[in-house]
Amino acid sequence: QTVIEAMQKSKELQIDYQQFYGHRKIYNIQPYAMKVYHQRWYVVGCIKELGSIRNIALDRTLEMNLSATSFILPKDFDAEKYYANSIGIYVNEELKPTKVKIRAYGKQIEYLRSLPLHCSQKEGASKYGVFCEFEYKLCLTPELSTLILAMGENVEVLEPIELRKEIKRRLEECLTKYKL
Repeated sequence: QTVIEAMQKSKELQIDYQQFYGHRKIYNIQPYAMKVYHQRWYVVGCIKELGSIRNIALDRTLEMNLSATSFILPKDFDAEKYYANSIGIYVNEELKPTKVKIRAYGKQIEYLRSLPLHCSQKEGASKYGVFCEFEYKLCLTPELSTLILAMGENVEVLEPIELRKEIKRRLEECLTKYKL
């Protein structure tokens, strides 16, 4: 409710924030929008201490207070456009979207058809009941890699080669933990 009130009144929020593996910090944020991802709420806005647009997970917020300091929402900020080329909550404005092509196998084909990874999803070549290729226009972020890894053996990255190598590297790293 405090975040919504701050957005409605164009007031900054002062947030006492505890990162999972970091120090406790106080941030002053100009709240532009809210987003839900993996059952977590995030407030998105300009964090004054960092001088850039970032997000703060509300479940890691220890205390939050409405500030008396007003702000003006930038006219060019559009939350949909801000997240348009990313999966999840992570945005790196320096990354450019690239063509991502994956091949899904078995039941994963229908999962991707019924719940696309991203709104840019296009279906490509397929062999009925065996595989189907899907193409996306996305930024290569850690969350994209994690999502692909979560599909396990039911998906293969075809393009770009740097994403394919990253997935392979992370799978090999995972296998080292399972040596008997």
